[in-house]
Formats: sequence, C-alpha cells, structure tokens
Amino acid sequence: MSRDKMLKCGGLVTIGAILCYFFPLAHIRPLGKHSIDASASNEQRSKVVDPVAYVDNFFASSRLRTGEGATEISQLWQAFDSDPNEAKKSGRQVGLGGATYFCVKGRGIVTSIEKNGCIVTVPGNERQAFLSLGVLVDNTVREAIGVNVNQFANSQDFNAVSSELNLRIEQNVIQPINAQLQGGAEIEFVGCAKVRTTPDLNPLLLVPIHIALLDAGDAK
Repeated sequence: MSRDKMLKCGGLVTIGAILCYFFPLAHIRPLGKHSIDASASNEQRSKVVDPVAYVDNFFASSRLRTGEGATEISQLWQAFDSDPNEAKKSGRQVGLGGATYFCVKGRGIVTSIEKNGCIVTVPGNERQAFLSLGVLVDNTVREAIGVNVNQFANSQDFNAVSSELNLRIEQNVIQPINAQLQGGAEIEFVGCAKVRTTPDLNPLLLVPIHIALLDAGDAK
C-alpha cells in the first residue's frame, strides 16, 4: 500500500473514532434499582411491589395460620409412591428439570431435637419430616408460595423478598416456639419443601411457616 493510501486510511479511522466518541452507537445502562425503563407508564409503575410490603401481606393472610392451599404431607408422600412425575405437577418447578417446591401441612410427634431442627414422625407413615429451626438462607419459601418475579422492579427486590421471608420466619415462627419443642411433643405445622429426587422425601426437609403445640384435647 502506498504512503498516500495509508495516510488516507489512517485519517478515516481517526474521523470514525471521533464520531463514535461523541455519537455512540449504543448506551450502556447499569442494572439495579434504577433499571426500570424511564418511559414506563404510571400504571406499570404502580404494579411494582415493595418486598417488605409483600411479606407483611403474606404474614397477615389466613394461609399462614391455616395452611390454606397446602397439601397434606401424607398425601404428598402417597402421590410420590404412586407416580413421582404426576406428584410433581402439584408443586412448582423452577427451571427445566429443576427442583419442585411444595407447601405442605400436617400433624406429628417430635421424636428428636437436632442442632438446627427437629425430626417429626407423622402417624401412619414410615417417612419422617425435618423441621428446619436454624438460620434460613435459601429460596425455598419464596418458590413454594409462588412469588412472581414480575411483581418486582428488579432481581434485587425479588431476592430481597426471600431474605425478608426467611428473617420473619426466624423471628415470628421459629424463635417463639423453639425452646418449647421437646421430644414427645405433638405439633401441627405448615411448611415449605424442595424436592429434587425421591431420597429428599425422607426425611422431608421443611421450612416452617407455622408451628403450634397441640394440647391433648387438640390431638386427633
């Protein structure tokens, strides 16, 4: 290539670089709290849910106290014995081939106290449940109760819901009753479970969203 052609090419590259600097082809927008499109309508913005408000509403609902919409733990075990694939349809699967999440309820007898929970035997079943009573760190409750990611401004808020749910459960469900749970105590419970494979069913690990001690007159 001649010297003149090289100078011309160099000049064109320089001009192109200057134009791109002042008039970029794309703008990079950081993700996070301000990732909502500024052109979003007021109606769209009004549908965005605050994580703390969402958890407040959940704990105020009757579902927490009564287990409304939850599956009896005995029925869940029986369903997996009959047809595991069919049983999973009653839960919520996250991702293709991922774990399935369930809300379950039941009554049982505390048979042993462990470091971070207790083993519960459910009458009429060979399997047992393990109620997690330690520090909660995963997303089991959020996934099991069906929190919709589209209700939140961004993934940061969606994850904040999980953290807030876990914190409230530790403070309002686990701590008030933890010291009262002893071997032989009969309890009723509502909890959230994550099932990947059949071995996860025994013991079935539950994050409790409700635990109550039963008096002799309450036992069935």
